[in-house]
Amino acid sequence: MSWRHSVWLSVLSLCGCASGDVARAQAAQPSQRIVLTTVRELPGTAQVADRAAELSGVPVRDTVEIGPGRYRMTLLCADTDACKAAMSRIAADRSFVLAVDPDGRMQIPSKPSRDASR
Repeated sequence: MSWRHSVWLSVLSLCGCASGDVARAQAAQPSQRIVLTTVRELPGTAQVADRAAELSGVPVRDTVEIGPGRYRMTLLCADTDACKAAMSRIAADRSFVLAVDPDGRMQIPSKPSRDASR
């Protein structure tokens, strides 16, 4: 193996370690996946995410359009009570949404790191 291959392997291993820390930090933060049914179709998911974040008072991520006027997203909350309150605040604006439902699909947790599993 040449020295260039050794350098690349060491750089790649460091990148892998850094990405594992980010995944653990995201997994540790409480969240609630929800499905929104909007009153009308909007041109993009960014507008839906921005409006949901504004109404809920919590950060929103991973917004995906799953059908006409239906969007799935993740609310990042301090705890489960805060997530329920955020969902209620979104649902209260009937000019924006028809329904706010928890996403019943199973969320597969990320695989723990080797160090954490010992």
